[in-house]
Amino acid sequence: MDYTTKPSYYQVGGSLTNNAPNYVKRQADDDLYNGLKAGEFCYVLNSRQMGKSSLQVRTIQRLRNEGIACAAIDISEIGNRGVTPEQWYAGLLRILENNFNLSDIVNVRTWWRDRNFLTPVQRLSEFIETVLLPNISSNIVIFIDEIDSILALDFPADDFLALIRSCYNKRANNSEFDRLTWALLGVASPTDLCREQNATSNTPFNIGKAIELTGFDETEAQPLAAGLAELTDSYQEVLREVLYWTGGQPFLTQKLCKLLLENADLIPDLPPPAPPCQGGESERVNNPQEWVEKVVRLKIVKNWESQDVPEHLSTIRDRLFKENQRIVRRLGLYQQILEQAEIVPDGSAEQMELRLSGLIVKRGEKLTISNPIYQAVFNKELIEEKLEKLSPYSEAIKVWLNSSCEDDSQLLRGDDLQSALVWAAGKSLRNEDFQFLTASQKVILSDQNQLLRSATLETKKAVCDAEKALSEADSAKQKAKQWIGIGSAVLAASLLAAIGFSTLAYQRFKLAQASIEIEQNGSDALLLAVSQKTENTEALSEALLRAIASGKKLKTLVKNKHKLEQYPATRPLLALQIILDKISETQERKASSLPKTKRNWQAHKGAVTSVTFSQTRQTLATAGIDDQVRMWNFSGQKIAEWKAFQQSVNMVNFSPNGKFLATAGRDSTVKIWNLSGKNIATLKGIKGSVTSISFSPEGKLLAAAGIDSYAAIWDLSKLPQLVSSSLKLPGHNGLVRSVNFSPKGDFMATLDGKSTVRLWNLSGKLKKTLPIQAIGISFTPAQHQYRFATVTLNGKVGLWNLSEKELVKEFQTLHFDAKSISFSPDGERLATVGIDKTVRLWNLAGRQVAQFEFEENVVSVSWSGDGKQIAVAGSNGTVWLRQVEGLEELLKQSCNFFTTQPKYFTRVSTICK
Repeated sequence: MDYTTKPSYYQVGGSLTNNAPNYVKRQADDDLYNGLKAGEFCYVLNSRQMGKSSLQVRTIQRLRNEGIACAAIDISEIGNRGVTPEQWYAGLLRILENNFNLSDIVNVRTWWRDRNFLTPVQRLSEFIETVLLPNISSNIVIFIDEIDSILALDFPADDFLALIRSCYNKRANNSEFDRLTWALLGVASPTDLCREQNATSNTPFNIGKAIELTGFDETEAQPLAAGLAELTDSYQEVLREVLYWTGGQPFLTQKLCKLLLENADLIPDLPPPAPPCQGGESERVNNPQEWVEKVVRLKIVKNWESQDVPEHLSTIRDRLFKENQRIVRRLGLYQQILEQAEIVPDGSAEQMELRLSGLIVKRGEKLTISNPIYQAVFNKELIEEKLEKLSPYSEAIKVWLNSSCEDDSQLLRGDDLQSALVWAAGKSLRNEDFQFLTASQKVILSDQNQLLRSATLETKKAVCDAEKALSEADSAKQKAKQWIGIGSAVLAASLLAAIGFSTLAYQRFKLAQASIEIEQNGSDALLLAVSQKTENTEALSEALLRAIASGKKLKTLVKNKHKLEQYPATRPLLALQIILDKISETQERKASSLPKTKRNWQAHKGAVTSVTFSQTRQTLATAGIDDQVRMWNFSGQKIAEWKAFQQSVNMVNFSPNGKFLATAGRDSTVKIWNLSGKNIATLKGIKGSVTSISFSPEGKLLAAAGIDSYAAIWDLSKLPQLVSSSLKLPGHNGLVRSVNFSPKGDFMATLDGKSTVRLWNLSGKLKKTLPIQAIGISFTPAQHQYRFATVTLNGKVGLWNLSEKELVKEFQTLHFDAKSISFSPDGERLATVGIDKTVRLWNLAGRQVAQFEFEENVVSVSWSGDGKQIAVAGSNGTVWLRQVEGLEELLKQSCNFFTTQPKYFTRVSTICK
């Protein structure tokens, strides 16, 4: 038998042709075909080399056989780096023209140029509606392959995804759009593709059908057995072994089958080949399992870098070891799967990255390694070696973990700890790293307590010595009164000064010692509460008692005189608030003795894009992607609502006097409304979607920013009669995220899509570009403080002096992916928002004072005029109104809670008196 004749039966890499005999049909083939034929938007987002392109080729052929017109667009061909939105959208339109043979109907170059007053995405939308649909009478499917290439564009492509969604929405009013649908294929998650977080609900993924593309099973893979059948009668057994090693991964399965044909000399039931392979009979194996394993070991795993042609394992390696803020946690998670074999999926960014790399797959309800080949190449030793190179404390944490976390000599101190914390800032770490760094900080705290105790003893001794010296001096004065005269006064003064100095030092030590003790006690209470895996009312009550005790000590220490920034400890505030929240959650279905501190209601259909308080009355306003503006009282009752006719409202803001509302629209307009919903003025001057609006403190000016690299200012001094034309602020890098007036209204700050902060005077002249890459900015409304804050993507907050425009303080928050920051009206607190559905409050010393968790992604946060409430806008249409309590209120609520708990009466009466 000629056992080396047909290695080309298998194809390694690239799309298979329509009639390829080795094409393996899977469930995804019918799911995609049936979904698109029914007019559903479908997307196939999976790891590379899973057969997406071949699936597209087959599906297009099946649809065309049904008379459905199809276009296949490899979006990477248009380019990304340096391509402008104009060129990119024009490229899409040109490909559509070629795919549907429309060149005889329309001159695309002229058509595009004649509509240069429209944004590129509007032109593409008009082309679909006025050219494509009228001239193609059949149903239409547009395939977009390599959709992940939009992530490399210099501008966000969210508008393109919104266009696809709009084609679906238009079906309600235009039946022609029933004939059009889309299919997206690529290596990305929906979250990755939606770069603008506030726009996620305006993309097609929440109305589309996800097509799951899995590896081959033995039944599906039968077309591959034909190539093996010419070599051995045990071809089914060989195929089964192939699928074991590859996990059915399409690229690896085709490659291993091809390698088996090329190494047929090792088949046990065939005579030795002529000429024999290198090594002769000693290289032969005894059964199909050994044959497949030997080929895998020799031709794929061993020296894999040199044998990885076409590239496959190298692509996985690059994604696994990609340097970003999640690399440590990603590698730690993969290490965990290697050790445990499987884990429960939680939808985390690190799990999604590993799934998109192809390394892990979901089988049943668990995530596991895709196949033994990946496990052999990307093994535990390789991951451990990489992790050791990443962290500056790799040796110390290894020894500490091997000691069951008991060898405190390995914990970090001094500069080593500081360097480690700087390195860890902005990274998503393993749980082991968090434990190690936390333990290091705790041992430092213990060392500081020991030093304070020693210093206290020394101070007491100094005071005793001073008192003894004073007593001896008094005795000496009585014995030699006639001799010392004026000198006795000098001696007494010196001794009194010494005593005064020692007393002051002692008081400072006592304050520091008390502060650390209070902070530690508050931390212990909080740890007891959050460590409960199930509802444990006993533990929560005990934690609350401890928090009350530390809070009472803090109250005594500050004596209600200090500003929040000057609190020597804040952990009791955080502990009281979080524990009260947990108790409130456990009592939701019961008659709770706690006051209601959080209220929520469904405000909009789809995401709430903005929420804002009126500073003059008990109302707040919301806006959403549903193009609605609504006003509410603090009980969640609707006061007024109206449609803005701006496609979608991106932001809403009250004027300082509370008489008007301004809305920023996706249709390039800013509209001014009275509180009954009457449109007072429509302002134009921003091209593209308007992303931010801001009133000057006295309300005479309005600034706006958008995605066209411009910010603009309008004079509103004669509203409602007249609005003057805008003043441009050019020079930004693409999108302008936000624009804000300073507290005195004498200058403005803009933040662009490249995270650059610029300061401008009111004439539109650039005053300064700040040396920071920020994701959010906020001015304190308190004019006497005269400062503003920035937050970076990795959660570092910077406080700036407005006079010199200089950075005066920085501190690291717990957000690894921060989104925004805002000052409270009194300038005492900062609210930070991340992608973890959590709002955290901080004092200006960088100490956390509150933490509020929500069920949806937080889109927008606003402070009430008195600073006692925050309003939170959610990504699924919910608005929350949350009380912000100080130490006095938290202690009162906590003590009141125990009035209905008789068994705690004795302890509470002592603590709460």
